[in-house]
This record gives sequence, structure tokens and C-alpha cells, in this order.
Amino acid sequence: MDYSSRNKIINGLSYLSILFLPVIFPLIVWIIGGRQADIRHHAIRAFWTQLIPAILGIGLVIVGAFYGFVTSDVQSTSWLLIGMFAIFCLISVILFLYNIVKAIQVFIA
Repeated sequence: MDYSSRNKIINGLSYLSILFLPVIFPLIVWIIGGRQADIRHHAIRAFWTQLIPAILGIGLVIVGAFYGFVTSDVQSTSWLLIGMFAIFCLISVILFLYNIVKAIQVFIA
């Protein structure tokens, strides 16, 4: 297996890791393959696109809890959480599809 094929596989797996080890696999690849610019670029991009939904999910819980405690209004808190959850789901699906598309592009290139 030549150098280029090995890099393609590692780069593609960084994106596909959203299916089996999200965030952890790209972080490991980023740390281990940090000297090679191509591997580092794809690992960093995969890492952040897989970490963003986790950060947004934590933010959703914090904002919802804070809003609920401050207002003590169940109905408005529920509607806020439903709206935020819909946006969270949309962003998560878009980033999931982005990772799959980028993996296919890396494997084809």
C-alpha cells in the first residue's frame, strides 16, 4: 500500500468515524498524524464537525434549564426547548451528512 492510499484511508476514516467513534478517532489521528499536513487538515475538520453537536446539546440543556428556572413557566420553556431541539436536530443531521459526503469525496479523490 503506497503512501497516498494510506493517507486516503486514514482521512476517510476520520470522517466515517462519526458512525463508530465520533470525536475520539479524529482526535487520535490528529495527535498521531500531526506532522502530515493532509492528515492533520482532515482530522481537525472531522473532529470539529463531530464535536459541534455535542457542544450544542450541552448548550441546549444549560439554556433550557436556566430559562426554566428563571421564568418558572412550563409552557414557554417547553416551546423554547422544542424549537431549540428542532434546530439542534437539523444541525446534527447536516453535519452527519457532511461527514459522510466528505468521506466519499476523500475516497474517490
